Parts: sequence; C-alpha cells; structure tokens
Amino acid sequence: MKKIKKLSISLLLIIIILFAYSSFAFAGSEATCIFLLIEPGSRPNGLGHSYVSIAQGGFAAWWNPGGLAFQNDSEVGLMHSNWFGDIIDDMYYEYLGYSQYFEGIGTLGLNVTYMTYGEQEAYDAEGHPLQKFTSYEIAVGAAYGTKLNEKLGLGVNLKGVISGLAPLIDELMDAEGTGYTFVMDIGMLKKDFFLDKLDFGVNLQNFGPDMSYANSDSKQPMPLNLKLGLSYRIFDNKYNKLTATADINKMLVNNDPLWKRIFTSLTDDDLKDELDSMIQNFGVEYKYYNLISLRVGYVNDVAGHIQGFSFGGGISYEFSKGKELYFDFALQPAGELTTNNKTFSLGVTF
Repeated sequence: MKKIKKLSISLLLIIIILFAYSSFAFAGSEATCIFLLIEPGSRPNGLGHSYVSIAQGGFAAWWNPGGLAFQNDSEVGLMHSNWFGDIIDDMYYEYLGYSQYFEGIGTLGLNVTYMTYGEQEAYDAEGHPLQKFTSYEIAVGAAYGTKLNEKLGLGVNLKGVISGLAPLIDELMDAEGTGYTFVMDIGMLKKDFFLDKLDFGVNLQNFGPDMSYANSDSKQPMPLNLKLGLSYRIFDNKYNKLTATADINKMLVNNDPLWKRIFTSLTDDDLKDELDSMIQNFGVEYKYYNLISLRVGYVNDVAGHIQGFSFGGGISYEFSKGKELYFDFALQPAGELTTNNKTFSLGVTF
C-alpha cells in the first residue's frame, strides 16, 4: 500500500491561492498562476486598474500589446511592491518592461514578471521541521505591436511561465512542485473610436495550455481573462490633460477545452453570477504640463469582495530633449486580508 503523505506545503498553496483570489476577485475559478493577473504600473493602479485603452510606456505589453503600436521611442518601466506588506514581510511582486520602436517594423518589447511568496518550512506528519524553501513564480515575455492604420494597433505578448511552489522533499514528495507552460496575450487599441478623443482597447490575456506540476497528475488551466475598456481625453493640450477611463474584466476559466472556454465561460453560470464575476474599474487622471499627475480610481469587484477607491500620483522630469524620467505611486484596495497595497513605479523614456 502506497504510503500516505501529509504535506504541510498544502497549507502554503492554500494561502497563496486565497491571497491571490481575494486580491483580484477571480474567486471560485480553477486557475493557477494567478500572479499573471497582478496589475503592473502605479499609473494604472492609481486609475483603479483601468488602463487597457491607454496602454502606454514600459507597462503597455501587459495591459494591451496593441498599445505598443503607437510608441515611437524606447522606454523602460519597473514596478516594486511588498504585496500584502502589512501582514507578510517577504512577499514581493516585481515587474520589468522594455520596449523599443523600429521604423518600418513596429515596436518590440521584453518583460519579466516575478512573484516571490517568501520563505516557507516543510514539516512531516508528526510536525517535525524538515527544511526551509522559497516559493516563486516567474513569466518572461516577448511582445510586438504594429499599426494597421494611423488609428488602429494590434499586438501580441508571448510569455514562458514557471511556477516553483516547492522543491523536492524526499520525505514528503515524489517530485518537485514545479510547473512549466506558455501563454499569449492578444490585444487591440483603436484611437478615436466612433468619437474624437474616445479610445477603445481589448486584451485577451493568458491564452495557452494548462499547466502540469511535476508532483501532480492533474492539469490546471491558466487564468484566461478578457479585458475591455474605453477612455476619453476630456482635455488634451500642452498645459492640461484630463482623461477618464473605464475597464471591465471577465475571467474565462472552466473545465472545457481551451478553445471552448472563451465562449462557454460566459454562459456556464446564471446571469446574476456572470455579472457579479465581472470586475468594473474606473479612473480619472489630471496631468499638468506633463510634469505632475494626480489620479483617483474605483474598483468594483463583487465576487472578490473588493470595492473601494484607489489613489495615486506621479512626477516626470525631462532631462534632455525627448528623454524623460518618471516616478509614480499608488494606493489601491486589497480586499479583506489587508486594507490596501502600495506600489511604486519608475520609468525612463529615451
């Protein structure tokens, strides 16, 4: 008879899932690698996570690779956050994005998303400590965006994903708790969508095969997500810019084959539950002289119990003609585990 293995590591996995689900309201889905849905960039976070129809700068590839099509320079963007820092001191989220325009080709980009869940300790069935280890997840992406015409951009972001939740622990496991897969984001950005200064964006995120972990026979779907949004440039001149934006997100995860999930995930629950599972995001940004920015947003996530305002701001400095350094900060609602999360972003355009 095969030896029954009791894993305290399972507690770690439950905590990770609860954290991710309560943060992003995709509760009840079967998806793994929820870290892929953490929103990078303090500018969009200050806007209540509504950015798919703006998608500018070093974070554009994540929000909407179609936004890369409208870039005509090079940019690097970085974000750091001590995720749930009020209750966990060694859980960090890091994002690095780089994009560069090539005349006649389009815009190419590279991006890295890294999440560490801190140091954990494994115990045997009697409660004796066995060893300490660190859990992490990482995605490395290559993106491309190009214009079909002056107002329409398309883009794609292909990411390789590693989920390293636990190493091989002989007393407890037959193999490492590690999985590998790849996913793709496909995005479109349309400027002046029926109305002048009204922009529309759509991004299908994390489309790809299920992930298999080395220590499990079952496969888990990736967090396939549909993101739609509109933004309107109320004022857009040299000294004053005022933009209002709104997004909606719908998780497209169930047990159907990948090609069917996009359609069946919209109708597998009753209408009320389907509507409650959609996350609404709203934001307003005021920018003065391309120097100081103030932002406010609102997240309405019924299923994830996250409903509240976000706040943010930023400063930018043109240190040479066509070269700019910017810094952004955001305070955003985080659900029931903690009041909010703080994020910091730094970027340079050259």
